[in-house]
Parts: sequence; C-alpha cells; structure tokens
Amino acid sequence: MMMSKKFVVIALVFFLSGCPGPMDRLPVDKPANVIMRDNQLCITAPTRPGEYVSSVQISDGKDNNLRKTFNKDPIKVSNGQCLPTLNYDFKTNHNYVVYYNIEGNNFDKTKYFSVEFSIDRNGIHQTSPLSEK
Repeated sequence: MMMSKKFVVIALVFFLSGCPGPMDRLPVDKPANVIMRDNQLCITAPTRPGEYVSSVQISDGKDNNLRKTFNKDPIKVSNGQCLPTLNYDFKTNHNYVVYYNIEGNNFDKTKYFSVEFSIDRNGIHQTSPLSEK
C-alpha cells in the first residue's frame, strides 16, 4: 500500500510540473555565426534550398530592440548568405543577441537560430557556440 502511494505522488508531480514531452512545442535554438564580411556585420546559419526568414529579433539588452516579421514577403536565404539585419545600428561596446525564425516548405518545422556577440574596438566576439557549416 505504501509503495502505491509513493508511485501516485511521483506520477502527480510529473503531471503537474509541466515537464516537456514529445508533443510539446518548445523552440530549440540552433546556433548561428557572426563575422565581418566586406566591412559589414554578417550573420549566417546553415540553411537549405527553399528556406526563408519569417522573423528577425535583435536586442542589445537595453532599449535598442528590433522585431520584424515577414508574413507577406518572406526573405529567401541560401546557405552561407548573410541573413538580414535590417539596417540595425550595431555599436561598439555593446552586447547583442539576434534571433531568426527560418521556415521551409509545409512539411518542415520552423527552425530557430540565435547568436550572441559583442562588438569592441578589436572587432566582433561571438559568445554563443558556433554553428555547423
């Protein structure tokens, strides 16, 4: 009898805690990369043909935030191409985090890419893990 009470309590804890399971839709960020290309900040992510950017979010952790979704005119991207930064004013001595939602055909799930970096007088320093090429 005591064993079944313990089992019930443990089972209730798991059910009530909201632990993620196989049907939960929790986005998993995949790493992107940031480099300088042609004297411009360039963020890249591993993409496949036919994929497109459906939203961009850029933040410096303060008040300079930008969020843009492309419902009607998504931006097509190819592997190795710089992802759009929407003329965001990146400044030295700031830390940034950038998120991209990249979608494909109706059968693919949305991919969530992110990159964290800082800029100083010596250049760009990526603080998040590098993506696979």
